[in-house]
Amino acid sequence: MKPTTIWVPSKLLGGKAERLRELSLTRWMSRDLTQAAVDFSRNLGLLPVYCECSPEQRTRYLFWRLPEGAQIEVRSGRTKEAFAEFDRVNREKQWRLLSLHIHESDIYSAVWISPDHFATAKAFLAAHGIQPAGRRSG
Repeated sequence: MKPTTIWVPSKLLGGKAERLRELSLTRWMSRDLTQAAVDFSRNLGLLPVYCECSPEQRTRYLFWRLPEGAQIEVRSGRTKEAFAEFDRVNREKQWRLLSLHIHESDIYSAVWISPDHFATAKAFLAAHGIQPAGRRSG
């Protein structure tokens, strides 16, 4: 029997970092604005390092200036099945699951990063009170 994967979402922490996180996250955006916002930010050298979806199908991001050579993949508002396929492909590339938000209605938003830059990205998330995501076999 093939073991199943259990994804552990990022954990949002309280304390001083919570205030910084709330100030750093974008405002909630409708789906028709998210691609434009990401494209605009990419032109400024910023890419999402964390994203989450609301019950109203709105999305918000925490942007980060990637280090030289870092690569990421960002997927938000996905079904569990679509997310699982993205995760499989990224594991084959040996990319690390950096952040994951699972909405109560089973909507997945995730960021994967190239392995050489995981520690740096993890430190950036920690400064904003976000623990990285994980996975385990169940």
